[in-house]
Amino acid sequence: MDNVRNNLKDIRDGFSILDGQDKLVYLIDLGKKLDHINESNRNENTKIHACTSQTWLQLNYEDELITIKAFSESTIVKGLLRILQIAFNNSEKKSIINFIDSFDDPGSLFEWLNLGPAISSQRQNGFLGSLEYIKKELNNA
Repeated sequence: MDNVRNNLKDIRDGFSILDGQDKLVYLIDLGKKLDHINESNRNENTKIHACTSQTWLQLNYEDELITIKAFSESTIVKGLLRILQIAFNNSEKKSIINFIDSFDDPGSLFEWLNLGPAISSQRQNGFLGSLEYIKKELNNA
């Protein structure tokens, strides 16, 4: 779990020095670097249903390490998905699950990331739906 938190250090630090709209601009910039899921893999099995925008997420396993590919129609959600890629790519399943389980509620995760109220509840739901999808997939792997 510590490696996941360490992976997010720069992201947290970046959000900690920004206010309001600047946090959204930073998030949009992160989303421009999203490693996209192939269009052929955007289907019901990879779709995140908690999100109001069309969003897909795919986990890949190689040598016990996880990588994520994703796509969303929303630029804000793309940024949130990029945060998940930064956090979880090349991490072990157990570290990812422990990180997700370390937060009692959605608000505490966004506070920990220094995003706080900058993200609407609809976008938070999509992000949390992505976390639930990841955890479910990892538990079934």
